[in-house]
Amino acid sequence: MNPTLRAGREIVAIPGPSVVPDRVLAAMHRAMPNIYEGELIETSNAIFEQLPRLVRTSGRPFVTVSNGHGAWEMAISNTLSQGDRVLVLESGRFAVSWGEMAAFSGVKTEVLNAPERGPVDPDAVEDRLRGDVEHEVKAIFVVQVDTGSSVINDIAAIRRAIDSAGHPALLMVDGIASIGCERYEMDEWGVDVTVGASQKGLMVPPGLGFVWAGPKAIAAHERAGLRTGYWDWTARAQDGPHYLRYCGTPPVGHLYGLREALAMIDEEGLEAVWARHTALSAAVHAAIDA
Repeated sequence: MNPTLRAGREIVAIPGPSVVPDRVLAAMHRAMPNIYEGELIETSNAIFEQLPRLVRTSGRPFVTVSNGHGAWEMAISNTLSQGDRVLVLESGRFAVSWGEMAAFSGVKTEVLNAPERGPVDPDAVEDRLRGDVEHEVKAIFVVQVDTGSSVINDIAAIRRAIDSAGHPALLMVDGIASIGCERYEMDEWGVDVTVGASQKGLMVPPGLGFVWAGPKAIAAHERAGLRTGYWDWTARAQDGPHYLRYCGTPPVGHLYGLREALAMIDEEGLEAVWARHTALSAAVHAAIDA
């Protein structure tokens, strides 16, 4: 017998992609539907209605046919212009990578390092922004949880630091490793842009990115100089054919899988999902301590 089969299903214990539940796999295993009318349209509408609740926002959701890096680029191109300055709050690897992508597009990036292997220091953020009297910093990039370091940042405290400094920069948060696992309150915490992806807490294979845009981000979009035809929010938000949401053919299988994953989250309850992950992580920490 094949040793892999004898041992059961392969489970890869890395930070992501995560194990995909059988229900999600089964939902994706289907023939291609009509992409212009019928069930797929209803499925897509239901997903777009559910997505704001996932991050606790009244902001507008956008879906990319990409990994999380594509969602990063959508957030950059729809809010910034060449020559803008971004403050990158380092707590591992991924906020820095996001900043590197912005720099490739002509955005000036500045990295504020966290204490070694620690979270972002909100006091350091406030001090840096108080020094920016000309408000050259247009956006702040930070991850809630860094996949590489496992460090979790206090997003609400970072927002308080920005407000204490009286600074107008957009707060842009990468929740790729945390959405669907950690408590996340986009509106309550004053986040302007949230970026996510399908392959971790949302239990769907890699291939979907998500951006949630609040009012300040939508206003910045009107003057953004990096807008492109593929990522553009205006084109994706307009009334018209359903496929404009995806700038072309929808990611059919992923949409059916995502609908099932969101149904699983709704059945358990989002706060119960957060509590389950907290209990599991506490068990691991206790085992390591022991």
